[in-house]
Amino acid sequence: MKRLKLISTFIILTSLFSCEPPVTFTEPQPADTDNLSKFPKRLQGQYLSLADNSTLTISDKLIQRTYDYDYKVHTNQLDSTSRLSGDTIVDLTTNEKRIIKRDGDSLITHVHYIDTLFQIDYDNVVKKLKGYYFLNTRYDKTSWEVKKIRLAKGQLVISSISTKLDIDNLKEITETPTDTVPPYKFTATKKQFKEFIKNDRFSDSETFFRQKKNWL
Repeated sequence: MKRLKLISTFIILTSLFSCEPPVTFTEPQPADTDNLSKFPKRLQGQYLSLADNSTLTISDKLIQRTYDYDYKVHTNQLDSTSRLSGDTIVDLTTNEKRIIKRDGDSLITHVHYIDTLFQIDYDNVVKKLKGYYFLNTRYDKTSWEVKKIRLAKGQLVISSISTKLDIDNLKEITETPTDTVPPYKFTATKKQFKEFIKNDRFSDSETFFRQKKNWL
């Protein structure tokens, strides 16, 4: 069984920004478009995910996701590297301690974790086109992962390219050979990228609902 300490770190693995991207671009998108020095005030604020009650916070240069909830695990999920002592679980390999509550044969631990998803810098570039904002994150020396942000009527939607329809459409628009294997790397002109957006791509999306506007 997995150790209890992995309860909080599993969040990293399921984060919106943590998986290996199936699609990258050879330069930040859209090409030939100025980078933004900060997120506009209309985007800044706090947003709630109804999927897991996590909170997304956007400041002038930063996007963070906060997880804050109780997690229940059965006592038989503890392995030999963990010891239950009163109201505390001790990781015998790291001496890490976690306070718990008992509920019959179950243990309840509180998870509070802040995940920095994006911070504007040399390797994280923001661009804007046609009312959309694009988060470009350097994947390696010659590749960039791109995500799309749209805010309308208090709903913030963060979208990525991952479906087969998205990839096939991008191959067609950029005239990329069909025998490439993932992760697919594309070179797209600004015109081609506009066409991709026009086709309503970036199909893999998560929606957040505004809780607070910019507090500055």
